[in-house]
Amino acid sequence: MDSGAPPAVSSPAPASSGVISSEVNGSKALESTIRAPQKENNREKTKEANDNGNFSESSSDSEDDESVPTKEECIIQFKEMLKERGVAPFSKWEKELPKIVFDPRFKAIPSYSARKALFEHYVKTRADEERKEKRAAQKAAVEGFKQLLEEAKEDINEDTDYQSFKKKWGHDPRFESLDRKERQVLLNERVLQLRKAAQEKAYAVRAAAISKFKSMLREQGDITLNTRWSKVKDSLRNDPRYKSVKHEDREALFNEYLSELKAAEQEVARVAKAKHDEEDKLKERERALRKRKEREEQEVERVRLKARRKEAIESYQALLVEIIKDPQASWTESKPKLEKDPQGRAANPHLDQADSEKLFREHVKILYERCAQEFKALLAEVITVEACSRETEDGKTVANSWSTAKQLLKGDPRYSKMARKDRESFWRRYVEDIQRRQKSTLDEGDKARSKGSSDSRRR
Repeated sequence: MDSGAPPAVSSPAPASSGVISSEVNGSKALESTIRAPQKENNREKTKEANDNGNFSESSSDSEDDESVPTKEECIIQFKEMLKERGVAPFSKWEKELPKIVFDPRFKAIPSYSARKALFEHYVKTRADEERKEKRAAQKAAVEGFKQLLEEAKEDINEDTDYQSFKKKWGHDPRFESLDRKERQVLLNERVLQLRKAAQEKAYAVRAAAISKFKSMLREQGDITLNTRWSKVKDSLRNDPRYKSVKHEDREALFNEYLSELKAAEQEVARVAKAKHDEEDKLKERERALRKRKEREEQEVERVRLKARRKEAIESYQALLVEIIKDPQASWTESKPKLEKDPQGRAANPHLDQADSEKLFREHVKILYERCAQEFKALLAEVITVEACSRETEDGKTVANSWSTAKQLLKGDPRYSKMARKDRESFWRRYVEDIQRRQKSTLDEGDKARSKGSSDSRRR
């Protein structure tokens, strides 16, 4: 009897395979792979036990049992080992085996088939995990830089540029954790907001000063169309409203005020003349005027109804923009949501049921066309002639395999926005269009070569 075999190694293989297969993916195929024949497992366990030394079986007491990791821990440690050893996504078992075979965590998994099954699952899922880790790191970097901008708000104004900000805050780790382009974009967003606010404030201040300046002119009472600026400005110098306007703007505003006075007088004269003419002709036109007024009232009512209907349509369209954002939304499901609008835009009396449904379908159509346009643009960016020429290990390309093309497309938000049922058909039409263009180019080349050969023979 060999005294060097540890008690933990002699545990039944089927028991451990159940835990391992559950950790991997729970599939029957993997479970059957891990559950190797008992005889094969016993041979491997005996070999590993002989390699561990000549310890007596009596020495493997309860203390050794407590130090042996559980099967679940062995699985976790095995995956950590793969990650630490730099096993790449979709790598091959034979290629990576030399990196891991001498690691103690490799032998902690009892059978060859279980190790390989865990390896296969790891390399298939590692690509998604790396993408998630990268996205999380990018998001954290962006949030950190935004926090840095918030902390540095006292040093940021509408004139701040990237270099001056970098000079003061470039030592901060949150500054270095983000690419320069993204730093500039976030900083420029903050500066543009401040610049816009400063411009709006300056505009409001100037508009208020102009309004007060004209009020001051109105209060004078003796300013007429014939008044000269040179005659009136001396009497206004001590008024704060006079000083609040720039020197070069005062005379221009005075002339503008005179133009307003002239326009007002002309309007008064026009109204007075029209009234006088109407009174002179009132008796002879009374009957005709009455009929005309009736027609005008009808027209006004028609225009009013038209305007109200237009307003109702615009309000309902605004409601659709606020509520309906999914191009796949149905009228039946969306109607109750629209009717809950607190402003009552879906229940306007100038908008009937048929109009509401028609506007809804037009809105959904616009959303769909927008998503389709963006998806076509994504196809043009990803499914290029060069990409079509690259084949996978099984001979597939983005031009003949939707599943291969989907792997390149699905990371883009434009892919998610497009309706699931239409993605493949759009891809297929796009690929067919590329192939037609390539065939046309080849045909033209053949014709040119054929013509050149014919000319050469004639010469």
